[in-house]
Amino acid sequence: MNTYKLFTAATAVTIAAVGVSAPASAASGHPFTDVGPNYEEAVSFLYEIEIIKGISSTKFGTSQSLTRGDAAVILANAIGVDTENAPDAGFKDLNSRVKGSVNALAEIGVISGVTKTEFKPNDTLSRGAMAKFLVLGFELQGYEIETPFTDAGGVFAPYIEALYGTEITSGKTPTSYGTHLNITRGEFANLLDKTFTFVIENSYSPAIESAKVTSTTSTQIVFTEAVPAEYRPRDLVDFFYFTVKLEDGSETDLEPTLATLSADRKTLTIQHKNYDLDGKKGVLLIDDWENTIEAPFNYEQTEITTSYNLPNKKFDYTKLPGTVGTAV
Repeated sequence: MNTYKLFTAATAVTIAAVGVSAPASAASGHPFTDVGPNYEEAVSFLYEIEIIKGISSTKFGTSQSLTRGDAAVILANAIGVDTENAPDAGFKDLNSRVKGSVNALAEIGVISGVTKTEFKPNDTLSRGAMAKFLVLGFELQGYEIETPFTDAGGVFAPYIEALYGTEITSGKTPTSYGTHLNITRGEFANLLDKTFTFVIENSYSPAIESAKVTSTTSTQIVFTEAVPAEYRPRDLVDFFYFTVKLEDGSETDLEPTLATLSADRKTLTIQHKNYDLDGKKGVLLIDDWENTIEAPFNYEQTEITTSYNLPNKKFDYTKLPGTVGTAV
């Protein structure tokens, strides 16, 4: 499963829904009184897009050590995994608050237990384990470079090297990462914020060249360049939000029922048989979270009658035209 794509699609939806940029400095966007200036931007951003919560209504717990259970909940929120339908991972020590997140992350191989039956959600998380969580969760393998840290050996070494290679971390000191130190909630917020920035800035996003409603139940979207081979048609659908806006001003969300990609991987055809445009006039809006492409359509059945009068006879010819619109 491509968690990288899960993250980009889910996060784009969330960011668009709350109307903030990712990540951006701004006035405080949270209710917490214990967040200092070093953590303000990260906590505000993550709170606004509903990735994190506080330990109370007014406290974030900035300096408190992060637990394994809380880390799982935050990471599951961040990458958008299905926490409701994941199979049971076999851990017997999970409460209802963390169980869905742990099961979902275990299913895709991002986390594992301390034993086969114990996850130990209340144990603190080390900075080394946090590096593993982030690298596997956001698929940052391949960015490893040698670090100057003298304490970055062992099983966590490649994950620390990946975070260093992406410039998500610079360590606790110039020569120490703090591998075995507990990570605080504030530190985790900062690192997750930097991870968001890196992934968003380096993620693939298909650019639309044109869109055309081709029938009452299908639409074609042409991209500016061929879609990379690892993306399936259904993956591409997740990058966009579809809305039908009718001439009377009413709007309806549209969910494609089928998607296919042309041989040259530049044209995506979506079927929307669950929403037939027959008898309707308006525009299909395709939102990529930065721009909105408009594809007008007119399938109104406007009756046009032509009459010819001949001696003792009258002939009526009725046409029911439908037009297709193109947006570029």
